[in-house]
Amino acid sequence: MPPSKKGKAASAMLVNKLSVEDARHLLRSEGGELSSWQFAVELISLAALTALTARAIWIGGATAWHLVLPMAAQYLTLLVALPVAHAFVRHRAPRRETLQSLRVLAGLAGGVIVATVVRGRMFETPWQTQIASDATAVWRWIADAEMQWPLLLAAIGITIGFPNRVRNLLEHGPPFVGASLGCAMRLLVLVVGLFLLPMVSGSATRLAWSLWGLLLLADLLALLMRWDIQRRLRKIDGPPDEQTTP
Repeated sequence: MPPSKKGKAASAMLVNKLSVEDARHLLRSEGGELSSWQFAVELISLAALTALTARAIWIGGATAWHLVLPMAAQYLTLLVALPVAHAFVRHRAPRRETLQSLRVLAGLAGGVIVATVVRGRMFETPWQTQIASDATAVWRWIADAEMQWPLLLAAIGITIGFPNRVRNLLEHGPPFVGASLGCAMRLLVLVVGLFLLPMVSGSATRLAWSLWGLLLLADLLALLMRWDIQRRLRKIDGPPDEQTTP
């Protein structure tokens, strides 16, 4: 295809105000195209995580704040995975994100140290005893609400999907994007839900179920949006034999 036609095709609108070029960039940022079985795996993973969080609300009495934990687990897993991946895959693109993740991890570790020292002085206990006590309290808060399984599944999910993003970087080049569209939508839902839903929801349980439903909707829409974008792009590109024809 001549360069002029390529430029026109890239600037053409795919859907609404999303251009073809932006759609390709978005799809690459999401880790590339999904095959049918990958889409099924994503759907099953979403169903499993949703079922586990529903179980936590129903059996463990998980609150809206507990529903933040799976996303926090994904974020922490991503922070750890970036430096590890950069150590094995020498590429300049994720270097800035790797340094940022190391700074965040150092900041989190520093915050834990400061909080432990302050609380140790408040309760006149050694820091070793205080940090063990705080860790036990946090674990009890998580386990009593049956949130350990959603946390584990969320961390496994982001770990499994991370190599695809690294592979996509090596094949198509920068930018490297660790977070997904679903992550951004969940963050938006959490911010809106935690601050606006209490105004319209009565009990803590009702608030938790409302936020659970919004998070499910955000994840499902993000997955369906990704599938729809790649389907529309395939229609534009045509069959593989047509793409290779000069």
